[in-house]
Amino acid sequence: MQTRQTMRRMQRTAVRAAVLATTAFATALCGNVSAHGADGGDGIAGYQSAQQTLRSDQVHNTVSRFLVSTRQPGSAAAADGGTVGAPKNGSAPAAPAAPPRFELKDPVPMFEISPEFVSGKTQASPQTALRLSYLASRVTASDGRPAAVLLAPKGATGTPASGSPQSAGAEGWQLAGIRDGDADLGLAERGTPQARTFNEPQIHAWYRLTAEGMVEPLNQEAASGLGGKGAVTLAAYQKLVSARYGDKLPGSEYDRKGLAGGYPGLAEEQRDQPAAASAAASAPSP
Repeated sequence: MQTRQTMRRMQRTAVRAAVLATTAFATALCGNVSAHGADGGDGIAGYQSAQQTLRSDQVHNTVSRFLVSTRQPGSAAAADGGTVGAPKNGSAPAAPAAPPRFELKDPVPMFEISPEFVSGKTQASPQTALRLSYLASRVTASDGRPAAVLLAPKGATGTPASGSPQSAGAEGWQLAGIRDGDADLGLAERGTPQARTFNEPQIHAWYRLTAEGMVEPLNQEAASGLGGKGAVTLAAYQKLVSARYGDKLPGSEYDRKGLAGGYPGLAEEQRDQPAAASAAASAPSP
């Protein structure tokens, strides 16, 4: 009798130990998965570098100056870091405003169509259709003014969004500028690793590329770009943009003639805009 009781106690102890071990393993596994997910940045190369850049003093100071310069009534950021607009009636200039408190959210990718996709040099596939131009971080300011910090990849740019070792961001990320407002950022934030959002910059159209390979419009410009259709296949969309820009790519006769409206892409065509905003916001006051 005593032997059977001893055996039962040993069995219960073994069962409890197995349950505890299984629970500990499951907890560790969940912790590892969560940490990997938080660190992965949806497969964006150098995502940790981007987060570190956003935490840097350079970015913090630049955002502070930008928010101060753009909150002045009737004033705009000037090229020298000051503001445009003189005091009326000879009154003394107002004292500089204190920068509002702000937070920077985790950056999200901003994709655009790649020149290779437009030219037809690559087949219509999610791996070659898009390229990563920026990472954008939402500025949440205490005064409610919307803005976005743009980070550009260091080194070579314009690589397709294929996740290859040479993809954009593999060498790290750097401050490219600050964009007032958050319309584009709001559209970029609607993307997921399975359904990326992307921009056709020439007509300011935003789309979603679904996991099934369908291109869906996200704004009115995109709906017009698809001829009013609710969705088209990626191959059909490639034909549309090839017809629009295929003869206007860099190196084309259209480009060599210096005609406006070619297809240098967002990374080259629009990079000057945020860069100028960054220069205005980061330049020392006179």
